[in-house]
Amino acid sequence: MVPWMYVLATRLPSTTEVSNWSTAWVGLDAMLAAGLVSTGVLLRRKDSRHTLTAAATASLLVMDAWFDVTTSAGGAERATAVALAAGVELPLAALCAALAVRGLRRPHRNGTHRSGAHRPVTRGVSWSGPGSSRTASNVLKRQSIR
Repeated sequence: MVPWMYVLATRLPSTTEVSNWSTAWVGLDAMLAAGLVSTGVLLRRKDSRHTLTAAATASLLVMDAWFDVTTSAGGAERATAVALAAGVELPLAALCAALAVRGLRRPHRNGTHRSGAHRPVTRGVSWSGPGSSRTASNVLKRQSIR
């Protein structure tokens, strides 16, 4: 990757004209909105998949901040880009990253950790989902009967 970065740094022009500039930025902002909304919906539903959307959205927010600042003209435009990056995009990215990491550390209902490591099962934890009679305490009772 480092050699490719060197090639880009030495061979790319310092300025260029892009024909789909507004489409690129609107598309990126649409992806950010979709990521934030889907993370919020999944988090509210207590769906563990929020970790995936949160991680992706955090990455997009950091990328958006980077390109906002580096592609802005000097003066007031650069100051606005830096202020938005520091005040909105990067704090939201940190929040999304924290949600992703926090979600990875929570154990599943069946007592195993998302990493696959076994954690002790506590009484009343459902193994088969809500409404199931297969809870940890019922399984322990069945095992003691045998």
